[in-house]
Amino acid sequence: MPQLPSSPSLDYLRGQAKRLLKAFLGGDVQARERFAAHLNRRAPATTDERRVRLADAQFVLAREFGFPSWARLAAYVEAAQAPSAPASPADRRSMRRRFLDELAASLLAWSHAHDTQSLGARFALMPLRDILAVREQLNATGELPLVVDGLIQGLSHRQPRVRFDCAGALDHMADGRCAVPLRRLLNDPVPRVRRAALHSLTCDACKLSPLGSEGDLVPVMLDVALNDPSIRVRRSAVPLLESHADARVEETLQTLALSDDLILSRTAQQVLRRQGVRVEEEG
Repeated sequence: MPQLPSSPSLDYLRGQAKRLLKAFLGGDVQARERFAAHLNRRAPATTDERRVRLADAQFVLAREFGFPSWARLAAYVEAAQAPSAPASPADRRSMRRRFLDELAASLLAWSHAHDTQSLGARFALMPLRDILAVREQLNATGELPLVVDGLIQGLSHRQPRVRFDCAGALDHMADGRCAVPLRRLLNDPVPRVRRAALHSLTCDACKLSPLGSEGDLVPVMLDVALNDPSIRVRRSAVPLLESHADARVEETLQTLALSDDLILSRTAQQVLRRQGVRVEEEG
């Protein structure tokens, strides 16, 4: 997901949109994939290229930056550039409320439209402060389950990026309905998707209430820590075992503490020590 520059320029973004359109009309494969991903229709065939306009390229660019339209992106950039007097505390609170209202409305609109790509991408761009604030607002209005529905749908999206973004968002947004689809995602072919799903499935600290799950999750976590094909996924599983102190976990951590992978070994040793367990020495 591309990031806006710290001081975005509307002229610069217009130039990017023109270059994207030129690349599309020139037959660039990546440009065509970007159009197809965000226009809710297949990229036009060569004979239909005359139908593609600069507005289409601007829309694609806005979606890639996490905005629902070019107009919203342009308004954001113009507001960032406009000089203004320091706002009063009341003005800042009012601006914050308007921002959260618009954010919640966008999340609900994407959920209703089944636009899981835009929904996940927006969450990926949001700082934790905004995620928690909009969660509180949606929960108060009873609309949080609608957004969760959209994120659950995104877990089965054909694009790994969307599955990753939606799984990551559920770390803070998930309810009990998410346990089964997140558990299913532990078999995803893409390591970072498995890693995000594992964290969202097993970490209750970030959620409004414990997620819960059918069956004992500890064997699942141990299997990931020991056997996942990706060393990064295995490393990420070890800290999650810290809150589960039983003989199975201790035995697995002792095994991992002897791993040839330095990071995996060191992390397992640290978890054992924090649990008050003596680390066994090899040999």
